[in-house]
Amino acid sequence: MRSGIRIGLVLKFLLAFVLVVLVGIGTVSLMARSAAEREVRYFMDDSGFTDLQRVADYLSAYYQGRGSWQGVEPLVFGDRMTGHHMPGPMGRGFMSRTTSAGLTLTDPSGVVIAGEGREIGSAIPDSELTSATLISVDGEAVGLLFLDDAAPLGPEAGLLERVGRSLVMAAIVAGGVALIVGGLLIYNLLRPVRDLTTAARALAKGDLSRRVRVRGEDELGDLSQAFNQMAANLERAESQRQEMTADIAHELRNPLAVIQARLEAITDGVNPATSENLAAVLEQSHLLNHLVEDLRTIALADAGQLALERTEVDLIALARRVGKNHVDQAQAKDVELRVEINGMQEIMASVDPVRLEQVLGNLLSNALRHAPEGGEVVLDINADEDTGAARIEVMDDGEGISEEAIDNVFARFYRADKARSREAGGTGLGLAIARKLVEAHGGTIRAGNRPEGGAIFTVEIPRQSP
Repeated sequence: MRSGIRIGLVLKFLLAFVLVVLVGIGTVSLMARSAAEREVRYFMDDSGFTDLQRVADYLSAYYQGRGSWQGVEPLVFGDRMTGHHMPGPMGRGFMSRTTSAGLTLTDPSGVVIAGEGREIGSAIPDSELTSATLISVDGEAVGLLFLDDAAPLGPEAGLLERVGRSLVMAAIVAGGVALIVGGLLIYNLLRPVRDLTTAARALAKGDLSRRVRVRGEDELGDLSQAFNQMAANLERAESQRQEMTADIAHELRNPLAVIQARLEAITDGVNPATSENLAAVLEQSHLLNHLVEDLRTIALADAGQLALERTEVDLIALARRVGKNHVDQAQAKDVELRVEINGMQEIMASVDPVRLEQVLGNLLSNALRHAPEGGEVVLDINADEDTGAARIEVMDDGEGISEEAIDNVFARFYRADKARSREAGGTGLGLAIARKLVEAHGGTIRAGNRPEGGAIFTVEIPRQSP
């Protein structure tokens, strides 16, 4: 079935190519034959070589001898009208080269005297008189002789027949060459399609590493590049899915293992069921619930179902509130936490205050974890009147972000220092959630390093709802 589809495509291209070739050759042949016939007639007419002129000369002699056109019909039509051949130039020898079919004889005014297919006594239209051959006697016009365009002439008929045969042979040769060249062209044109088909089948079977060769910069080249990009995206997405599955299993296993060990110790009587021992179990259950909630937020954002409850909010007041909620964490690590508003009284924006607090909380928690003891963390908020956006920057004076980490810092479960992050209670989803929430607001978030040392995260959010 698949082979039939591929062969069918080749045949369609080939038949289309053959049809174009045949139409082209047929059109050129008809035009060439018509042009050759016309030019031959013009040449022979101008040179006085046509049999029509010889007929006109003989008819002139006939009229001069008889003084009238009486009895001229057998002379014009020969044995086809009378059953007998005329003697002399109009006899068998002459008629073997010229047929009388289409001949019409009229008087000088265009009234039919003799003619096949024309009524005797009828008048020839003036438009046709210009193409007639004049018959004159002593300089006086005595008649007009017509030859129908469709009627073949004597000498030129053989020439035109040979020209026709040559055109047919040329058409056959040209058609054969065109078929060979067309077949080669079609084979080369369809090679990228065959490669894409083979690669697509391999991709469907799970070979996500399969790529195709880009053979040019045309539409097929663009298609090959698009296929390679799609395959790379699928391979990357599959790799991320596998890594995320492993990370989720790892993150869930740790708190569940702690909870199970604590409860088994209490059940076996190794540890008493005191509030201190139960508090450790409760802490791990909170961590587990936090991880599940973060995963739910990520899933909703990926599905485009993350609802925002926008309202007009003063971002300066919101930033101060978030900073106040992290004072205890900063003091526990002896880190100075500052909120800088750059002399502004208020910055109003249409945002979801709960989600934006979650973004700033994740950024501040991340900065406090990486700031050294005795260091500082700054939450700076400003408004860009040119773009109509609010800019929020979270800075620390820690070790900064490595080049590798900058490219992956917003990836799910990515940790530059996994051991320390886990000990601090992070799930590895905070920055990934922050990016999703900022993008849901129509904003952007980026990470970098400060010139004086430390990391900086910049959030830009439109103050008006998109």
